[in-house]
Amino acid sequence: MRTPFVTAVTAVTSLLLLTGCGTPPWEQAQESESPSSESPTTESATPDPSASETESESPSPSATPTETPTLVQIVNDLASGSTVRTLTAGASTLTVNYWSDLSMTDWKPDASKPVSLSMTAEANEDAPAYLSRLQVTSVARDETGALVQQTPDVVDDASVQPGYTIEDPYSYSTTIVVPPLPDTARSVELTFSYEILVATTPDAEAFSKQTATDKITVAITPDPSATPSPSESASESATS
Repeated sequence: MRTPFVTAVTAVTSLLLLTGCGTPPWEQAQESESPSSESPTTESATPDPSASETESESPSPSATPTETPTLVQIVNDLASGSTVRTLTAGASTLTVNYWSDLSMTDWKPDASKPVSLSMTAEANEDAPAYLSRLQVTSVARDETGALVQQTPDVVDDASVQPGYTIEDPYSYSTTIVVPPLPDTARSVELTFSYEILVATTPDAEAFSKQTATDKITVAITPDPSATPSPSESASESATS
């Protein structure tokens, strides 16, 4: 009578152990069909607003390129020491010779720079020509062509009436002086305005006024010890 009792207890004990170690088949089916209550989170689904604000408010520093000034080519009309121009004033033909006694290497900003001219006219014998007024405008520019300084005009009004005789073999001659300029000056533009009186009657009692203009450009030699030019300053800023 003892042996069956022991067997029954052993069978119950084995069933309880199996139940505690596994999941019943009907519960396994429910778990596989129902989604997990905890869904995985991804950074792309919900971006961190604080990170976006930080990136927008604090952009990464970037190097800003320095714009290099555009240089202009300077044509020196007195590079050979002189130049000759032919102008027209009504029926008269003017021949003007420009030159400088100062060497071009000495045309520095701080120097006084002389420019001389000599003018003659070929006119009709019945209509003599006279120079009544000369006006010279001087403008200094830097190596980019920007205006640096405009000096006061030089004016020569004829002290005789109706004006200075300029018919060959006579001539009109004068010298003007370009004053010291800023260190950044690299050229000087000289504009000459000639007012010519041409006789309209043989006795030269009535005249017509004609105006002839001309312009020459003279290069300025920079002083190495002076303030650097705009392009040199930009180059130093870009390399620093």
